[in-house]
Amino acid sequence: MKAAVFKSPGVLDVADWPEPTDLAADEVLIEVECCGMCGSDVHALSVPPGHPTEPGTVMGHEFVGYVVDRGAGVSNLELGTRVVVDPDPSCGACRNCQRGMPSACLNVRAIGVYRDGGLARLCRVPARAAFVISQDVPPELAAIAEPLACVVHGVERSEVRPGDSAVVFGGGSIGCMFAALFHAAGASPTILIEPADRRRQIALDCGVDAAFTPEEWAARRDEELPFGADVVVDAVGSLFTDALANVATGGRVVLIGMNSTARAEISQNDITRRGITVIGSYITNFTFPTAIRLLERGTPDLSPIVTHRLSLDEVHHGLELLRSGEALKVVIDLNDAS
Repeated sequence: MKAAVFKSPGVLDVADWPEPTDLAADEVLIEVECCGMCGSDVHALSVPPGHPTEPGTVMGHEFVGYVVDRGAGVSNLELGTRVVVDPDPSCGACRNCQRGMPSACLNVRAIGVYRDGGLARLCRVPARAAFVISQDVPPELAAIAEPLACVVHGVERSEVRPGDSAVVFGGGSIGCMFAALFHAAGASPTILIEPADRRRQIALDCGVDAAFTPEEWAARRDEELPFGADVVVDAVGSLFTDALANVATGGRVVLIGMNSTARAEISQNDITRRGITVIGSYITNFTFPTAIRLLERGTPDLSPIVTHRLSLDEVHHGLELLRSGEALKVVIDLNDAS
């Protein structure tokens, strides 16, 4: 089969690759429909890399497909079942898993990072990582179940309530999803801060109340939210200082964007004196079922987030679209990948 394989930092090769064989008793074989590409894929293929990936691994960790084979010990998934996949299957037995923190599992081997992922026609995964999703969800939307589940985790941790005000810094796919879910949860106003015109428009199309450039927000903040926002999200990974400057006394700051080189200069005393809660939110935490329900109901409408749907042969073009900022979410269609 054809697959997009990580060869070395900066090198992604679309080449013939062996089909998966010899399923373990607890595994299922997925015939992939669509696979999303995200910022971590771009970081993995940077030089030097900004995200670890094992050479010789098929990339792709946001995907949807059909169960076409199953191991001898799998009884909960019938052949032909449509599923989305949690690419970070926790072990369930380590200290962190037993404390209810699978996002911090000590033994996870991420799919598309350390084991073959969904940028190929076939992919085998642990059955416990496969979640049933309706046939009615368009494949390009079903493919974003994983990043949506990450956002649901962050929204849950933010404890947003109807009537809370919310500001999201960063209009990438994660930032737009955050703002859309805050709005759907009753937060008002929900405001997104993003320099790119197209991304601000996509956020508005997803239902947020307002979207401003950083310069516009600096000029209007005292008018819009003179006391700051109840919840502020840094979906960029380097705007912790800005988040603290925009949160209300007693408010919450959610850090979900990731930039391992970013260093923030902050006043710890300000956090203490104003009673600010700082929340780090990483990947998912039992949130796939909620993300799937949101996609199946179509509320909020997240379809504007998927800006490009390409073939596997166009995967390098997809990476360039993401690097340039022209694309918000690129989804690769595997239906024609022989």
